[in-house]
Amino acid sequence: MTDRVKRKKNKKRGQRTMGAGNTKNRRGAGGRGGRGKAGTNKHRFHTAGRLKPRLYRMKIVAPKMDAIALGKLDLILDDLVAKGKATKEGEKYIITKKSEFGKVLSQGEVTHKIVLKINASKGAIAKIIKAGGKFDFAKKDFVQEEKLEGEDDEDLEFESVEEDKE
Repeated sequence: MTDRVKRKKNKKRGQRTMGAGNTKNRRGAGGRGGRGKAGTNKHRFHTAGRLKPRLYRMKIVAPKMDAIALGKLDLILDDLVAKGKATKEGEKYIITKKSEFGKVLSQGEVTHKIVLKINASKGAIAKIIKAGGKFDFAKKDFVQEEKLEGEDDEDLEFESVEEDKE
């Protein structure tokens, strides 16, 4: 003879709330602040604002763009070009906002010439320039030193100007 399976409802009998927690938890829609979109201009304003910020005149938050390590970026350059998220001109790879990276960090080594048109850390910029690449992004407190072709520091001669003291 088979055993009869006891129903959960019957197991809960004899307990005051039958597994519902506090007795106030099962009091209809009032226990959850109303049905549907009720209260979106009152007590549920913060959640409605996140869902439709323009409707509720709230600031639109841009999607967060992730940072990437320089070594990892160097490894996936060809994949980015294949997906159309980066371009290649000759030996140089051009990384723009299409790549969906917010910032390049300095961890790792560079083997390719990279032209960065997104934000990067100071260490990453130094490594990219040392590898023959270029940093082309408006960054505060950063001035890129460009050498003109045919000019070396040794070849420059400075004339000394003496002022007459009167």
